[in-house]
Amino acid sequence: MSSSRIWTVRAGSVGQADRVFLEDHQIALSFSEIGPEIEDLPACRTAFKDVMARTVAGEARPEAVPVLAGQLYRFMHEMQIDDYIIFPRKSDRTLYWGQVSGPYIYESETNDVFAHRRNVTWHQNRSRDLFTPGALYEIGAALTLFEVKAFAAEFRRKFETGFAGRTPDLQAEDPCESAVRHVSDTTRDFIAKMLRTYFKGFPLEALVADLFRAMGYRAQQTRHVLDDGIDVIAHRDELGIEPPILKIQVKCLNGNISAETVKAFSAMIHERDVGIFVGTSDYTPAARDFANSRNNLRLLSGVDLIDLIVKYYDNLDPKHQQQIPMRRMLVPDLIMDLD
Repeated sequence: MSSSRIWTVRAGSVGQADRVFLEDHQIALSFSEIGPEIEDLPACRTAFKDVMARTVAGEARPEAVPVLAGQLYRFMHEMQIDDYIIFPRKSDRTLYWGQVSGPYIYESETNDVFAHRRNVTWHQNRSRDLFTPGALYEIGAALTLFEVKAFAAEFRRKFETGFAGRTPDLQAEDPCESAVRHVSDTTRDFIAKMLRTYFKGFPLEALVADLFRAMGYRAQQTRHVLDDGIDVIAHRDELGIEPPILKIQVKCLNGNISAETVKAFSAMIHERDVGIFVGTSDYTPAARDFANSRNNLRLLSGVDLIDLIVKYYDNLDPKHQQQIPMRRMLVPDLIMDLD
């Protein structure tokens, strides 16, 4: 198996860098505040963080500085020639697959804001529809540049060895269907970005508790009591004494959740209760097989969590609606028989 890493590079929500990516055959980061002096810095994260802190002072939250600096550092020093690149192009709902073909370049002759570049050779592009929800969730991260790990094998297999069966004819897709699908994908990508950016640890537990309340349960967090690994408890009755009692563990993880992690959680669940593991990523096949063998254990992946947020959004607490701001809109009903 290739040892080359897989990186996702995003180019804005409305394709601001499409020309650079697809016509100039270069991947790029903006960071317009950072000039060519970056090339003289030592190859260490601390130096990049110091420069970024001075440059974006007052424009970015302090906790964002290491993240921004880390992206530029990885682009210059960790990304290697022959590493793979995934470029999600939202305008036509395709994923472009290529390889880095040159070192870091500072494009000083351009007036474009995308001055930090690397040459890339594009091999092919595929429709988003040919990838699993988990894979699409992973590349929907909030960062502009990040390494793909959890679903790297799927991307390699589907790009390098092709697909079984016929590739859908994208040109033949109905315009209404394409528009509705684009709205749905954009909504789920936005929620994924908000979850990864603002909901980790306690805030994610609070959101999950609120989501179960939106679903009709009485739910509360257990952060301030001895919870033995249980983050949220939910029940239907007012007193919380009628079974089943839902005991929920919430984890914000990047990679697939292992069977060992799920088994450890299951061991804390009494037979008369129901255990629900809520993760922001997906689960390994072994973890799902184990859960399927238990009648009182359910697994919710990041994709499941997003689907529930979409479904019950109107019932969420206004605080969480403000943190994930969305509004309802009318789209064509494709189920309707128009003949």
